[in-house]
Amino acid sequence: MSPQQTASDHIAAFITGLRPDDIPASVLHRAKIHLLDTLGAGIAGAASREVATARTALAAAHGSPSEGTGVPLWGTPAALPPLGAAFVNGVASHAFELDDSGGCDHSGAVVVPAALSAVAVARGVGRGNGKYDGGTHVDGARLLTAVVSGYEVARRVQDALGGYDAVNNRGWHSTGVCGSFGAAVAAGVVLGLDARQLVSAIGLAGSFTGGTWAFIGDGAMSKRMHVGRAAESGLNSALLAGAGFTGPRDLFSAPWGGFLKLYGQPDEVREDVLFGTLGEEWQVERASIKPHATCRSTHSAIDAVLDLRARHGLTPESTQKIVVKTSALISDMCGAADVRSLVSTQLSMHYALAAALTYGQVGLDQVAEPGRNDPRVKELMGRIHVEVDPLQHGGSAEPYLEVQTDTDTFGVQAAKAKGAATNRLSDEETIGKFEGLAGTRLPAEGVVGVRQMVLGLDSLDDAGRLPGLLVADEEPILFT
Repeated sequence: MSPQQTASDHIAAFITGLRPDDIPASVLHRAKIHLLDTLGAGIAGAASREVATARTALAAAHGSPSEGTGVPLWGTPAALPPLGAAFVNGVASHAFELDDSGGCDHSGAVVVPAALSAVAVARGVGRGNGKYDGGTHVDGARLLTAVVSGYEVARRVQDALGGYDAVNNRGWHSTGVCGSFGAAVAAGVVLGLDARQLVSAIGLAGSFTGGTWAFIGDGAMSKRMHVGRAAESGLNSALLAGAGFTGPRDLFSAPWGGFLKLYGQPDEVREDVLFGTLGEEWQVERASIKPHATCRSTHSAIDAVLDLRARHGLTPESTQKIVVKTSALISDMCGAADVRSLVSTQLSMHYALAAALTYGQVGLDQVAEPGRNDPRVKELMGRIHVEVDPLQHGGSAEPYLEVQTDTDTFGVQAAKAKGAATNRLSDEETIGKFEGLAGTRLPAEGVVGVRQMVLGLDSLDDAGRLPGLLVADEEPILFT
């Protein structure tokens, strides 16, 4: 990088020069799979309390768009202006902890809502003419390129700060800190920003970052807001930049107010990570898909308990004690036996393992109020203990479990969680997950239509047809 060229310049030059043919077929395929997975999580998440609350608040501020003038809120019959839709669909995608991880951390839930709202803007929604038949059509290959680009930048920003552990150990929720960059870049690609404009979009996105882990104390909804806000602010940044509103060229390393200095520590920050392997290492291939409706840091322990249950007939009644030895970060994040709210339940290692042992799975039904308040589960949670192992480090540590039963003692080293980039779900499993989630809100033919369109996206001439397939006929029943 020359002295005159900033990290943002380098990123923008690469992204604006990127064409679908430049992206390996395997990477485009992963983008389709993660796009489909995000849509499933967001469609189901329409039934969350967070989405209902956000919709009420935004309706009070913006009113309801006239027919055909808004962007659909996935899994509902409603719509909002593009920025509001990006926010709500982002909240919905993260509402049930079923969106992907291993990006910024949750790249899909920020990149996809911003990109699809940008598709609507490109077609004329929100410009006053207000109909989907105006504006510019965005083909499916361009949308896929936008998704790949969003994942690329969001993860690199996190890694430049030292990675997931470094960001979260300082109390920041990494998705809120890094997600707006991925959303801005994805929206910028859809909207056709040139390199100068994309540099400004990245610079503006740096003024919309934040989100702390304070919600961990009481299970507050703000965790979901961080994701919706990142999607919304990324789109906002791209729109402003496209209209000529400038952002700082040297956002990341400016001597005063540089992003990396503000959020990182000198011994952890690496600016070269932002651009050093662009076109060589594709970040969407590092993302993981979640089979369980809980924090990713509980998944390998869940897998271990489910394996013991299947192979040794482990039951709640026969289990006397489970000790989970894990890293300090996971203990801080997931070490509370708290089921007061959906958020706290999904961040509880105690609940995750008790539910896995009791129900044989940890899905939406298990984390809902009846599942998390089952007396059998609560009683079993009292026999589960989380201890810090000083030899384990970070949010991706795989814990060691000691399980005592009436007759046996098992020591189990948890393996890499199913769904991780190095232990992927099969495409069939991910598609099955999508179909189950989307089927909670859409008719069977609608689920099939979305699946076929996404998996054939690279040959689709008009990606603006996709949001219309995400609309439900009826309002969701609130999931608690």
